[in-house]
Amino acid sequence: MNEFISRNMNTYIKIADVPENIIDKYKGILPEELIYIWKKMGFGIYENSFLQLINPEDYNFIFEYVDTILEPTIPWGITALGDILFWEGNKGWTIAPDEGNRFFLLNIRSCKRGVIGDIDATLNTFIGREFFIKDKDFFNSKAYLDIKDKLPKLNYGECYGYIPALALGGSKSIKNLKVVDAKAYIHLIGQAVGKIIDYGE
Repeated sequence: MNEFISRNMNTYIKIADVPENIIDKYKGILPEELIYIWKKMGFGIYENSFLQLINPEDYNFIFEYVDTILEPTIPWGITALGDILFWEGNKGWTIAPDEGNRFFLLNIRSCKRGVIGDIDATLNTFIGREFFIKDKDFFNSKAYLDIKDKLPKLNYGECYGYIPALALGGSKSIKNLKVVDAKAYIHLIGQAVGKIIDYGE
């Protein structure tokens, strides 16, 4: 966490302070390190535009398209490619009590999820201004590396999306990546596939 803060302190774009009612609502639910970053730095654009820290309330619509097993499941970040970062608790989960209390990424492009781990594993996977991934590329970021200097910088609430979306038969070519509204892009994909993540299948 300290590495993340020091790396971003002078380069991130702050959009807004996190309201006290949001901090109070998620204190004791989200990891205290993330709450600390909210208090110190706020909602905004981080990691040379790759990561946005978001208000979970603004992205709760995602649960129209995503089934959850563990509770609470809280969206807290989006990537430059529209993928969503969640915190997943384990409230009331007695089948496998060691499961949960972790971060996971929902890859909106491939409609898959992958567990990342704890706060340090998540935030410290973002390494350096050139977004060098030192271990496993959890974020499948090659498309971002290929396009980031060719398209405009993202504003808050935007991402690079495939047009047409891959779920609609689009091609995974960087020529098809455009700046799009992140929420609209997620809605489009969710409506196209019905469920981005469906545990009922």
